[in-house]
Amino acid sequence: MKTMRAALLAVLVAGKLWAQEGPPPSPPGDGPGPAGEQWQKRTQLMRTLAIADALELDDAATLKLRSRLAAFEEKRAPVQREMMEQTVVLRRAAKGDTTAFAQVDGAIQKVLALRAQLEQLDRGLFNELSAGLPPQKKARLALAMARLPQQVREMAREKGRR
Repeated sequence: MKTMRAALLAVLVAGKLWAQEGPPPSPPGDGPGPAGEQWQKRTQLMRTLAIADALELDDAATLKLRSRLAAFEEKRAPVQREMMEQTVVLRRAAKGDTTAFAQVDGAIQKVLALRAQLEQLDRGLFNELSAGLPPQKKARLALAMARLPQQVREMAREKGRR
């Protein structure tokens, strides 16, 4: 666990340095780009380390977890991308863009459906990861997974302050 914490600290420090010296984030609508890819890597690392820490995994088990989570992220990424596209439509409409007004009802329905898909994927991941775990570790996993969205939002806010 000390090795994992040291690795997390090193990655966070490197991330801060990259953020100070790296390219500015790409504007919305310009595709993922280097900043988007870096963001995805950081969130994947955060998710892996949070779950590994909650389950008290050793380095070998953490690497296995990382590959399992990567497969999960491949399923989750297109749903998240679509949700972001619909969110852009809603934000444009909220700011008074009359061209987006006609799309609001459809975007709301899509966002609700996409949120349900993400919840289903999260449940599937939890079921896969918790299979065979004792109750205490299942509880730790559930708490770690419940905290992850808030941690990602906090990381995004921190990124926005720079």
